[in-house]
Amino acid sequence: MVQVPVDEEGIVDLDILEILIDKDTVLVSIQLVNHEIGSIQPLREISRIVKEINPQTLIHTDAADAYCRIPINVEDLGVDMLTLSNHKILASKGAGALYVRNGVKVEKIIHGALSTQTLWLGVENVPSIVGFHKAAELVYRDFNKQVTYVKELRERLLNGILDEIQEVLVNGLLGEKRVVDNLNVSFLYVEGEAITIELSLNGIYVSSGSACTSRVLEPSHALLAIGRRHEEAHGSILFKLSRYHSPEDVEYTLKVLQESINRLRRISSIKPRRAKNVH
Repeated sequence: MVQVPVDEEGIVDLDILEILIDKDTVLVSIQLVNHEIGSIQPLREISRIVKEINPQTLIHTDAADAYCRIPINVEDLGVDMLTLSNHKILASKGAGALYVRNGVKVEKIIHGALSTQTLWLGVENVPSIVGFHKAAELVYRDFNKQVTYVKELRERLLNGILDEIQEVLVNGLLGEKRVVDNLNVSFLYVEGEAITIELSLNGIYVSSGSACTSRVLEPSHALLAIGRRHEEAHGSILFKLSRYHSPEDVEYTLKVLQESINRLRRISSIKPRRAKNVH
């Protein structure tokens, strides 16, 4: 397995990708949206590059953090396989979805008794599947309106942080190339773990780095990949917004966040060191 590097905004380096693809490349798998920094990959361009070099190479994308946030069309993206997870759209955990293009053969890795499914043996988690369907239905019932609303909340939160708190780094792309519900910010000279505790005591729940590694006291590999130093990555906070949040929630978060950062910086042992692109 070979990993393709990304630039300082988390976008795959297309020039290096083109060099790495050859006649022996079996699969290229790239997240459509990174779950930590929200950057949207140019997947259509990636697919074009890969298929021009080797039409037999399969292209898979993890679209879990893109689904119900941006329009997705597998034909436009040029992918052969696509995966989704229901908990990413506010449904209960326990179900997912796999798109496989006609003609692509996927071999099952779990063997056992016969089942109605060819890839996954056993009984389906019907409640989670039904919940997955309902959650998607609620989003796509008024998709553009909901996306616009969440984006406005995100921008209000972002602008409030930049206006009220000094020495911060915004991780990832801004504007249309970032999914609307994602905001990742590094607060310099403070540990992210301390921030999450401070906020949780006030009813605000965020994560420091990836939720997948929240119990490991290591800096986010995604932030290190875009060039953040260890101390900058350690101070990162991931905010996720949804249609169930309100402008009042954002204002309350900004108030508590500013007070928490100021207090933590006063007692922090981390010494100031000027970083690039600090706001």
